[in-house]
Amino acid sequence: MNGWIDIHSHVLPMVDDGAESVEMALLMLRTAAEEEIEKIILTPHQKADRRCATPEGILHRMEELQELAGKEHIPVQLYPGNEILYRHGLAELLEQRKIRTLADSRYVLIEFFPGEDYSYIRDALGRVTSFGFWPVLAHVERYVNVINRMDRAAELKEDTGCYFQVNAASIIGRYGIAAKKVARKLLREGLIDFIATDAHRNEGIRSPKMKACAEWVEKRMGRERMERIFCRNPEAILEDRMI
Repeated sequence: MNGWIDIHSHVLPMVDDGAESVEMALLMLRTAAEEEIEKIILTPHQKADRRCATPEGILHRMEELQELAGKEHIPVQLYPGNEILYRHGLAELLEQRKIRTLADSRYVLIEFFPGEDYSYIRDALGRVTSFGFWPVLAHVERYVNVINRMDRAAELKEDTGCYFQVNAASIIGRYGIAAKKVARKLLREGLIDFIATDAHRNEGIRSPKMKACAEWVEKRMGRERMERIFCRNPEAILEDRMI
């Protein structure tokens, strides 16, 4: 097995509430490498009510950061993406390539407000799927109307064809007991497809760390399950193929 792949990260500097400088971004990449993360999809926020980096701007900044990481001998490969707050017309914008998918694949990282209605989330993800994209629901443990019943969570995946991502820090309890409980339950139920860092800083809860979580998953669920979630499923994104 090669190193792990982080599909949700805010390392790209000075484009959202993630890395505040190039120096911080390089520190985050160095930490990621120490955590055995080999590849990172950069997913700056994309929100309708904010000025956001363009697809071209993300690619340009990524190439600059990749060059600097190479000079610093940091062995992490970067890929472009977005974390998109869902809005009306999103599928059309994706089709027109005005917003980035994950690593130029058909996978799309989508978030909602934590209290959003279940039916709204279901219909939104279904619409994205109907346009030929494969939605990944970011940090699913946050959506109270999805996770308050496991049958609803399973139904959402079945009805829309979406995938679930949880944050590594939630699994190991860094976001508190409630987030840990629901994230682990989703994992036990076999509903989690990806675990990512959602890193925003080099230190603290939102740091680019996966190792402790990967070890926890391997210890309790076996090496095969751990490798699938941290390596093989993310590799499918990079290869633009279904899991």
